[in-house]
Amino acid sequence: SILNVAETGAYSVDQWHDIIGKVQDEAQRSRLQIPILYGIDSIHGANYIRDSVLFPQATGLAATFNTTLAHELGKIVAHQTRAAGITWNFHPQVDIGRQKLWPRLWETFGEDVKLVKDMGRAYTEGMQGDDLTSRESVAACLKHYVGYGLPLTGRDRTPAWIDERHMLEYFLPPFEESIRAGAVSVMINSGEVNGIPGHANYHLLTEVLKEKYQFHGFTVSDWEDIKRLHTREQTAATEKEAVRQAVMAGVDMSMVPFDFSFYNLTLECVKDGSIPRSRLDDAVRRILRVKYALGLFDGRNAWPDSSALATFNKPEYDETNLHAAREGITLLKNSGNVLPLQNSTITTANKLIVTGPTSNVLTSLNGGWSYTWQGNDESIYPQNLRNKTILESLRARLGATRIEYYNSSSFNQLLDINDLLNAAQSASYIVVCLGEQAYTETPGNINDLTLDDAQLRLVEQIRNRTQIPIITVLVQGRPRIIRRIVDLSSAIIMMYLPGMEGYGRKDFCEFQILQ
Repeated sequence: SILNVAETGAYSVDQWHDIIGKVQDEAQRSRLQIPILYGIDSIHGANYIRDSVLFPQATGLAATFNTTLAHELGKIVAHQTRAAGITWNFHPQVDIGRQKLWPRLWETFGEDVKLVKDMGRAYTEGMQGDDLTSRESVAACLKHYVGYGLPLTGRDRTPAWIDERHMLEYFLPPFEESIRAGAVSVMINSGEVNGIPGHANYHLLTEVLKEKYQFHGFTVSDWEDIKRLHTREQTAATEKEAVRQAVMAGVDMSMVPFDFSFYNLTLECVKDGSIPRSRLDDAVRRILRVKYALGLFDGRNAWPDSSALATFNKPEYDETNLHAAREGITLLKNSGNVLPLQNSTITTANKLIVTGPTSNVLTSLNGGWSYTWQGNDESIYPQNLRNKTILESLRARLGATRIEYYNSSSFNQLLDINDLLNAAQSASYIVVCLGEQAYTETPGNINDLTLDDAQLRLVEQIRNRTQIPIITVLVQGRPRIIRRIVDLSSAIIMMYLPGMEGYGRKDFCEFQILQ
């Protein structure tokens, strides 16, 4: 799915129609004319489709505790993804997030099993609807089954150790809940649990998922993970043996972006009897069952609908998105009820100072899976969105003459802040926006939850020069340690990764910071 993007950014609906149409046309030229099931990572909205709505990332949505919102956002992402001609979405992430270092924590609905169960079910039902053949529905893909969110080191795609009681009581129930809700596909954990790679775990894939939970959909590997049974986990002496292990464990489909060795090696295994034909038939049957459920065999239903562009965006989508962002933002501290700030106290003489590395960037506010895999290239954001930052939101509300902005710090380096410190002497308040750069998966690995020293020193140096209230705004996908600045801040706001409406609307800014 990381390949589903152009060098210039997300494809338009028309471009997607051309791509999907050509793929399905090619399938029709094959012997059996079986339509293609095309999947994508629409993680916080249809984030690989130009002009789509970008929601708060999953942790921010979970912070609302609002399953109705989760259901509505699921419906919106399904509509916009299907409008592009794509029928399968690699979401939601229903593995619970209990390792705070993990760079995909923000893709989860958090650590509480009941909350993850409820939000995952609501999101799944919103995406799939009552009829998968509908142009308003897509097939959900629960991930990553199971225990992916508790790596011992906190690093992505590394081993976990989960005892049986915790597996049964915490990690498995969200998957069971969404399967009961009708989820039709499951993506497998890229790591290993208790020494057994996820893609070779017969007990979890077959005995639990398919037999105990009566899951009739199909399982899919993550990115090239079957091959890694040979190259990384080394449970298989050859790539052919890796294929045999995975298929016999219960993997039905392999995600192979660059080569077709899985296809050829599977055929070899069937011919030599190491994979029974009945197991191959079972995998094929499961995949075809989902294709039929989506209506891909029904006339032109596999092809994009040319009329979809007319209804791609609806006014209520932005309002629902704004509602989700508002409900998710969490007030962590508010000494003396300093928030909301009194508009009348902010003047051209006593300005509001805005600073910090996340105050005037889009990428941190959206996080990964935003137009690109890492979401860290602001140059490919649509032109009309490039002024939707915290700073510009405050300027829109107060007027530029009452705001003073200082570029005081990168994420890991404190810049020259003498002008900022001098201006702070006569300011009314200082809003310091801290947090993380955009990331996901391995590039987001860290070894320490403590926020970068440069960001903490920024707040410390401001407090050393002035006693005016400091409003610390955290824009981050993980809970970072900030104990050095908690007592120095009059108020602390946790924004998580609030998405497209979470920072670019002046009424949102008014709701959270200003009266």
